[in-house]
Amino acid sequence: MSDIVVSIIICTRNRADSLRETLESIGRCEVPADLPAELLVVDNGSTDHTKNVVEQTNLTNMRLRYIHEPRKGLSVARNLGMANAEGDVFLWTDDDVRLPANWIDGMCRQIISRKVDAMQGEIAIAAPLLRPWMTQQHRASLTVIGDLSEQHAREPFLIGANMAFARAVLSKVPSFEVALGAGASGFMEDTLFYLQLQAAGYKFGFARGVSVEHHFDPSRLTRKAQLHSALAHGRSAAWVMHHWSHGSVRWRRVRMLLNAVRLAYGAVDWRLGAKVGFNPTEVDYAVRYYTYCELGRLAGSPRHYEYCGLQAR
Repeated sequence: MSDIVVSIIICTRNRADSLRETLESIGRCEVPADLPAELLVVDNGSTDHTKNVVEQTNLTNMRLRYIHEPRKGLSVARNLGMANAEGDVFLWTDDDVRLPANWIDGMCRQIISRKVDAMQGEIAIAAPLLRPWMTQQHRASLTVIGDLSEQHAREPFLIGANMAFARAVLSKVPSFEVALGAGASGFMEDTLFYLQLQAAGYKFGFARGVSVEHHFDPSRLTRKAQLHSALAHGRSAAWVMHHWSHGSVRWRRVRMLLNAVRLAYGAVDWRLGAKVGFNPTEVDYAVRYYTYCELGRLAGSPRHYEYCGLQAR
């Protein structure tokens, strides 16, 4: 019988060099004696030197396992990671994140003591990625949870870069939805999982002060990248609305048109303005526009879940 308590799971695809630094930071994490840990790296069909990076990594604080998943999709990789994990707690991060020394204890202690069933930690933008033009609205749109601490303390939701939950929750919510997430719709596989856990009555906690650094690609700070991301966000949001919450929007076409007009004005402002960074309000309009478009495409199609269901049909 395994003595592993915490299973750290990282799903990765073609980010070998960034992954190397993530693994090094995990190697510096403190592993409490009563929380022995393992690390699973699920390679989601990488074509770079990801496997070599994992094989060349020597962790002295925990066992490291490499798992290959050729089927495309972050949710597919997450599900395979859980199927192979031995711990009572699943602790998640991404391949472009650096972890603090207190990460394992801070994220898992309350779950092991059964005070909560799932935990969300803080996420900060790495210092080299900070820009003078960034406002709190910019940072929030880039998922800076440190700026949203009070909101998350009141109602913590789950974001995969720094989240944990008990294996026991799988008895009611057995897997991540493979139609969502990177490699599929683009986003919100962790959001739907959170909504399902919430509907099942599980308790959530917020690990204040347990902050990871997000070292994402600098191209994400551009207007072009943010508007492209808005398309995936909109499609993902519409999928959850249609299939899980069975939602609809009154005057959908009118709302879609209004947001299209707002986007047109945003494009004019960009051309006449400083052309630095991106406008979070414009990105929000884009997400709404694409959400309404996708809801129209999904209208009348079979639902994958019963209303607010915990498992797919």
